[in-house]
Amino acid sequence: MTTELRFALLGQVRAWRGETELDLGAPQQRAVLAFLLLREGRAASIEEITEALWGEREPESARAVVRTYICRLRRAVSSDEEDDRVIRSLRGEYAISVGTVHVDWDDFREKVGRAQDAQGGPAEAAGLLRSALRLWQGTPLGGARGDFVGQERTRLLHHRTAALEERLALELELGRHAEVSEELAAAVAAEPVRERLHELLMIALYRSGRQAEALLAYEDVRRLLATELGVDPGAGLREVHQRILRADPALAAPPTLPPPVLLPERPPAQVPAALPGFVGRQVESAGIQGTLRSAGGTRIVAITGLTGMGKTALAVHAAHNLRDRFPDGQVYANLEVSDGGAVDPSAVLGSFLRSFGVPESRLPDQVEERAALWRTVLDDRRVLILLDDATDADQVGPLLPAAPGCAAIVTTYRRIYNLSGVHWVTVDALSPADALEMLARLVGHGRILGERRDAVALVELCSHQPLAIRVAADLLQARPHWTVRQARRRVEDDVNRPVGVNEGCMLIEAPLLLAQSRLEPQQATAFRLAALPSDGGLTTESMAALLDMPPPLAYRLLESLVDMHLLLSAPNGTYRFHRLVQAFARRQAWEHEGGERCDAALSRLARFRARGPAATAAF
Repeated sequence: MTTELRFALLGQVRAWRGETELDLGAPQQRAVLAFLLLREGRAASIEEITEALWGEREPESARAVVRTYICRLRRAVSSDEEDDRVIRSLRGEYAISVGTVHVDWDDFREKVGRAQDAQGGPAEAAGLLRSALRLWQGTPLGGARGDFVGQERTRLLHHRTAALEERLALELELGRHAEVSEELAAAVAAEPVRERLHELLMIALYRSGRQAEALLAYEDVRRLLATELGVDPGAGLREVHQRILRADPALAAPPTLPPPVLLPERPPAQVPAALPGFVGRQVESAGIQGTLRSAGGTRIVAITGLTGMGKTALAVHAAHNLRDRFPDGQVYANLEVSDGGAVDPSAVLGSFLRSFGVPESRLPDQVEERAALWRTVLDDRRVLILLDDATDADQVGPLLPAAPGCAAIVTTYRRIYNLSGVHWVTVDALSPADALEMLARLVGHGRILGERRDAVALVELCSHQPLAIRVAADLLQARPHWTVRQARRRVEDDVNRPVGVNEGCMLIEAPLLLAQSRLEPQQATAFRLAALPSDGGLTTESMAALLDMPPPLAYRLLESLVDMHLLLSAPNGTYRFHRLVQAFARRQAWEHEGGERCDAALSRLARFRARGPAATAAF
């Protein structure tokens, strides 16, 4: 798995792979790297690079020197795990592909763009710009030497100043004139001929009750412009001056808002403890961690599968393994209440915001405003959000981050099709070997290996389902004098009995009852009656006979049950149940559909099968 590669241009030119800083070599070599990064994926020829470094003073050895720099940079920034080099050669030209690396200049522009489109008003926009400006660590392109550096440095600084002006204007709009007066004075000293900064300073001073100082600030800039440039103040400056002179009521300060939210002294660590006996899921775990450790935008992984297959256990396992990647906190919410209802996202947002130090008095009432504040709090932070048992996109959407350093893991019983930008992971039963290993870890390897054949039969009875295996392990731990064979017979009796009555059965059936409650009436009937035949290989045609309906409708019902993970899609157009799920559905059929209806369904199926291949053609 490739470790994240990060570059800094907004200060000294630097690079890191993971937490390890890389040696970028001499100033001109750093300049070559900066030049390629600033081209944003566009290839550069040898001639363009030499001109950028030396201009018209290009030495005879320039081309050879540039190739040497490229070779050294490739060795410095490429890892042994990468087949493709970070710096690519394209027909004698060189480029660094956009999206393959993380660059602070790209982050800055992305945050500024989001501030311009912010839906949460001035507070969200100001927070995004504040976050963007924190990326600057001094004079840009520091430590790089080349003819192009001075011009590019000026361009980058111009963007920084524009973002600073916009943030300070938003801070004034939010009533924070007292807090930004000193910052504005420092900005004016650094950029004495930017009239917009002088306007903002005059307004901040006036709103802070310092009218005389505001007027003196105008005189200072008027003299400066006349002496240095031979011009008068622009229309904006003159208008602010006149409004101060006539004490324009519209210039008065808006209501003061509280200062921005700060991280609590200790970041939240809300992810539940990992379950004992977690085993397997290597492929799924690698996919989750690869996605959430990758560079680029916000990363979201959604884990789906039948309840009881270990979605939450996998999510928690991944979250703990990723803790070092998200040092600013991990938050957790269960989005489903015990009766199957959905938790209001507004309440979850309130909990999340309080965990980051937002007092109750500052929580907005509307979910949209809370979501905007949540995105602002997360900006420029590295936080992992774990959302368990999600229902739909309306519930999940407001809780997701927008900051590129954050990520989310969502578990859900079904695929949410209108949730975009998500890496989906589906979990099913464990492999037989992993299921046996899980039982051994929970009960003890010596006890299980001593009766391996019965242990294999026991986990098979559990359909290799993690929840059922945990129940079987609890049964063995509660009865240390029992053999594994005795436990197997008990579980076999539970699976085959018409009504589940013991506590273990109730634990296994609880999530299945919840899954059944989510079904529409026609789906629920199909789910129950489909479990009646004892042989496997359910087809669309046999389902149509069983339910006494046209095959197209039977097909849609079968596929809807597959989407809910209650039925498995098998080869050759057939469908099958996990053994535990079928046993549950069969018990529910006799209870809810009644004996007469179940017998009638089985009779229709028997007549259909008796007709042989001709029956399928008739359908």
